Amino acid sequence: MKEQLEEYYGIHVIGQITLSQKTYKLKCIEGYYVLKCVKDKHVQRTLEYIETLHMTCFVHVLLNKNNEYVTPYQQHYIYLMPYIDNSQGQLKEMKIKFYFETLAYLHYHSFYYTKVNQQYFETLQHDIITIINERFAYYEQMIQNFENIIMRSPSQWMLVMNYYRIYEALCSARQYLSQYLEKTKEYHQIRVCMNYKHFDYDHISLKEKCFLSIDNVCIDLPIYDLFDIYQRIPDILFDLDCFSEYYLKKIELKDDEKLLLCCLMNIVPLIDYGQDEIENIIKLSRLLYYLDSITHFIHQL
Repeated sequence: MKEQLEEYYGIHVIGQITLSQKTYKLKCIEGYYVLKCVKDKHVQRTLEYIETLHMTCFVHVLLNKNNEYVTPYQQHYIYLMPYIDNSQGQLKEMKIKFYFETLAYLHYHSFYYTKVNQQYFETLQHDIITIINERFAYYEQMIQNFENIIMRSPSQWMLVMNYYRIYEALCSARQYLSQYLEKTKEYHQIRVCMNYKHFDYDHISLKEKCFLSIDNVCIDLPIYDLFDIYQRIPDILFDLDCFSEYYLKKIELKDDEKLLLCCLMNIVPLIDYGQDEIENIIKLSRLLYYLDSITHFIHQL
């Protein structure tokens, strides 16, 4: 690989650290870089699109000698970017704020309409109903398991007592989906934009004001980025005020987008109980807090 990096990028590697299975930090005579391995050339198209739109919210990726962003390597591809020191601490609240501000920028500057047919909506309906049914089955099975326990733990009691809220949220998801399908039954186009689709604190650099990963960037409905972050339920408790303050005040969602977003937000995230009772209580408390936030958020839309 050293010879190829020298040939294609003119850099001379003197050391290498594995950051993940497909990501490496390189120490070079010219400075520090990060190398990423990918299976195909989709990143090339993504970066060309970013360049065309003059997006400034992504880490800079180096061009090789062929003026391309990706370079063939052992039946796969690699791309290279400067190493950015992201060790200024987690600063989670600030990173969430920056994330929503940047999403608003990213979406606003990449919106366009694309043609669709009714088969698109039928496929969407099938996929969402499948997820909703899976969530119903998952939590119903948990309740059945706990009902057969004579001496329930506090976290098990919490779930039993609050199951109705999970059930109501999933029923609401179905209702919003029906309203969305009714709203779009005559639609022949939808609004799409560039989606980041990879919320991760470690991929946000406040110092350089950019996202450090581009592998999951794609074109899709704007609400999928919003749905993605809340399905992950981050480590800390936070409500949707950040969403409203830093995204919704800059991006006006269409009525159909609001309906689909309300549907997706009501699809209750999965939680799994382990052996640590305190951790179980924390997980369910976060879920209940999430449900409270969703109810408040929908009233604001």
